[in-house]
Amino acid sequence: MVCLCTLVYCFRYDRVKLQLKDIHNCQYVSCMNPTAGSFTINPRLQRHFCVFAVNLPTGESLTRIYTEILSQHLSNPQLKFQPAVGQVAPLLITAALSLHQKMSQQFLPTASKFHYIFSLRDLSNIFQVQ
Repeated sequence: MVCLCTLVYCFRYDRVKLQLKDIHNCQYVSCMNPTAGSFTINPRLQRHFCVFAVNLPTGESLTRIYTEILSQHLSNPQLKFQPAVGQVAPLLITAALSLHQKMSQQFLPTASKFHYIFSLRDLSNIFQVQ
């Protein structure tokens, strides 16, 4: 309810100091998981947002994305990887995608194992360049 008041009236009430705080030049971004939680949004709140629905990328798209990232990293002359290492990149990507898909199907979240949520963020952390 705080978000709705903040969005509509451009202020927030400070309960410690008992006064209104003005909010200016603020943008809100939100997301909703379509597989968990409530599936309805109050129309009075939703009218303040532009709603987009994005599907998960296909396996072919994921392969191309992660292959490009890893290939560019391995071909960086400053890092001095051997050319043979760069040739293994597509195999690493295929193995990582297969493992991710298998784990997502085998280890489903339950009440006692709620941390079994495997998203693309987990997969991206493998190939993230520091």
